[in-house]
Amino acid sequence: MNAFILAAGFGKRMGILTESNPKPLLKIQDITLLDYSLYLLKKWNTSKVWINTHYLGDQIKSHVQNFSQFPIEVLEEKKEILGTAGGIRTGLPENYYEEPILLINPDTLLFPNPNFFPKFQLPQPIKIHLYLLPIPPNQNYTKIDIGENGKLNFGKGSNYYIGLALLNPNCLIHLEKNKYYDLSDIFKECANKGEITGEIFSGTVLDLGTKELWDSYITKDIFGTELSKIQSFVNSSYMT
Repeated sequence: MNAFILAAGFGKRMGILTESNPKPLLKIQDITLLDYSLYLLKKWNTSKVWINTHYLGDQIKSHVQNFSQFPIEVLEEKKEILGTAGGIRTGLPENYYEEPILLINPDTLLFPNPNFFPKFQLPQPIKIHLYLLPIPPNQNYTKIDIGENGKLNFGKGSNYYIGLALLNPNCLIHLEKNKYYDLSDIFKECANKGEITGEIFSGTVLDLGTKELWDSYITKDIFGTELSKIQSFVNSSYMT
């Protein structure tokens, strides 16, 4: 399975933390958000990864240049930011459009149960499969309902998208390259056609999307007993 890490955002909600650092390179327990995503992708037997970048993208490119666990291609959005869908449509080589790719957003830390493994195939006519969790109290996420046969409805329901999905790139083929498009619009288009499904994520997540949330967790033991495994992965991945 191949994967795409969405890492081009400005991280504006992080305030001063992202003035000189791209959000994917912020560290918690001395582990960057990006490296934790790569750790998960290694556990899930990923073969190749694309990372789209824009804001302070040179730092991300430099960070992964010696990564050795699997091939990484950094896609640089030099002029304008292209959005989550536009970044994939523009950067993903078209010879990789025949197989679904796993999408992961490093903004949210995912803690899957030991037996969790993401889907790697999509049945016809499904184009996208999202992983969801119940919306926490007092949070303003887009509401998603899981209906019959796992098909999704947007704007109602009690679940939200956690930033992990399996996507058939062909659902983006109608988009013009080098233009801005947001995945949320593609999700809703596919929902209207009955082409998107979802399921409740087997595990927990930690949203670090704002400076306030980050500050509330930065001194806590986030990774627990998994920390030594993540550190070992990072150390072995960047040996030169």
